[in-house]
Amino acid sequence: MASTAPVETRLPLLLDPKTVEQHSLRRDEPDWLRQARLEASRRLGSDSWPTGEEEEWRRFPLKDLPTGSLVSTLDHLPGIQFKLEPQATAAGVIFKGLLRASLDNPELVRPHIAPGGGIPSHTAFRAIADALWSAGSTFVHVPVGVEVHQPLVLEKVWPAGDEAMLSRTIVVAERDSSLTLVEDLTSEGDAPRIAIPHVEVHAGAGAHVTYVGIRRFAPGVLDLGFQQFRSARDSELRSLNVFAGAGRSKVGIESDIEGDGAVVKLFGLVAAGDSQRIDINSYQDVDGRSSQSDLLYLSALYDRAKAIFYGKIRVEPNSHGTGSYQECRNMLLSKDAGADPIPVLEILTNDVVRCGHGATAGALGDEELFYAMSRGFDRDQAQQLMVHGFFRRVINQLDDEHVRQRVLNALRPRIGNIAEMGVLA
Repeated sequence: MASTAPVETRLPLLLDPKTVEQHSLRRDEPDWLRQARLEASRRLGSDSWPTGEEEEWRRFPLKDLPTGSLVSTLDHLPGIQFKLEPQATAAGVIFKGLLRASLDNPELVRPHIAPGGGIPSHTAFRAIADALWSAGSTFVHVPVGVEVHQPLVLEKVWPAGDEAMLSRTIVVAERDSSLTLVEDLTSEGDAPRIAIPHVEVHAGAGAHVTYVGIRRFAPGVLDLGFQQFRSARDSELRSLNVFAGAGRSKVGIESDIEGDGAVVKLFGLVAAGDSQRIDINSYQDVDGRSSQSDLLYLSALYDRAKAIFYGKIRVEPNSHGTGSYQECRNMLLSKDAGADPIPVLEILTNDVVRCGHGATAGALGDEELFYAMSRGFDRDQAQQLMVHGFFRRVINQLDDEHVRQRVLNALRPRIGNIAEMGVLA
């Protein structure tokens, strides 16, 4: 039975306002941005820190936390580039660092910089990221009716060290616009450290947005990220999280449908090994007529790795004619691997087209392996084929071939490269 004892923590329960203020002053930020940081810091208190009794935190004890500084001295990540196609630049698309955008385009950034809501048990970590975000933070704004044809790609590599990796990514897609953003997050070195990538995506009415986040963090990293997606009427939003690194992750994902006819697809791929622990909390709030909110997370678990999924769908009273589903499938590739998928439904209306969930955890069947081995592959190769086929259900949802290949390249160190076996990837 999982322990519900209060968590042990070495992080301060309160952020010193002077530390936050000095962090802002050193970066020569405008007063309104400094005040937003200070407001975020005030949200971090003993009442916001997880106790371990919350359903989301019972299976992920916060102990032996990294003790490196929460304040990063990095203002820029080596090699990070903000590239836009000429047509997008001419159409007024903004794609730049968050601090640069705060200085250049305050009227666009300011409405979205204040701390927002989210899953209550993740409040403490959002507060830390929002108070002390630094290098790797990004702002994207797509004006009304503009279509960004080429995916926007950011490769963010944090150099070795023990300082926290705190970042904010804010994406604003105005009415009838479209874009795809890929964030490829990597860290170097083996020192224990905390990462809190905070992502916010605002899909305006009729907008089409795809967000792909790839995590390739080093073994010492404790990833406590949070994502918030807001969808207006008739918008379509897709997100894919790829857990392909060697660190531990505890990520909160909130999707708020705020208009009729919106479509949300939340995808995830987990390839974990050694003693990794990947824990996902999702909250899908359906508050619009004839809207859809679906989630599909697939995990391939090696060695002693464990995947945990606790997700809730809440269908609001006035959300008539909606469809929503949660699906979590776990492939156990070792007798010591494990998975705990826990889906929850909260339906406050009797007028739904569908609302359900599915969850499985199991090893590959001997018949499946035998079928592949009868085609001339050894057992390891047969297993690789099965995992690739398993993940293709999500990867094939990506429209852009270059994005698909980037995702596959991130996963290959763990799941292998079937192209080398003479099989089409």
